[in-house]
Amino acid sequence: MKVKLRKREIERLMKSEEGRAYLEYNEKVGGEPIGLIVPFGYPPGVKEMGGVIAVYKECIKRGITWEELLDFKIPDDVEI
Repeated sequence: MKVKLRKREIERLMKSEEGRAYLEYNEKVGGEPIGLIVPFGYPPGVKEMGGVIAVYKECIKRGITWEELLDFKIPDDVEI
């Protein structure tokens, strides 16, 4: 599901290559951005695939979310 972003959020994201990749991903696939997991960093598989931008590109190519691509599930005991 496409994430609705405010104009300021879009403007901020447009300033970086990763942000622009996310905007394209959100437009074509939809979903939350890949976030850092404290204290571990990015979810397992992101580095192995070549980084966040590479994951977004592969998701767009396949038409699936990054969670599906990386088989990522938020653990039940996580506090957000």
